[in-house]
Amino acid sequence: MIFSHKGYLTYDLPNDWCSEEGEDDLLIYDPNGEGAITISFFNILEMKETLDEHISIMAKKFVDQNRITLHNPLILYGSEATKITLYGTGTTSDNWFIKLWIVAKYPKILLATYQCKKKTAEVKKCDAIINSMKFSF
Repeated sequence: MIFSHKGYLTYDLPNDWCSEEGEDDLLIYDPNGEGAITISFFNILEMKETLDEHISIMAKKFVDQNRITLHNPLILYGSEATKITLYGTGTTSDNWFIKLWIVAKYPKILLATYQCKKKTAEVKKCDAIINSMKFSF
């Protein structure tokens, strides 16, 4: 089922998954699952670097501030015409699995995380949800 966030972002959810929209965030989860995707939304007010560099800096700050140990370097793909995605996996300071995505199309950025006690097949559904996201501008 396709959902819309504030008229500028659409995303597709698997059957039985839920989304709860807050003022500046979005929670996506399977009520019978192991974890949840938490998404925060940002607007770029001023950018002195490329969009790739901007989201890379944002990701580094998030990883450092939350003391996440990355499993591998973050991976960047996409194009500024549609969306750019930066993602990776790691372990939180309390040994939970975390996957991080930053999805951007100027001037919008979303930072999404999925956390659970250990990595399961559910993360593949989360990848599909994030990959389905489309900016409508």
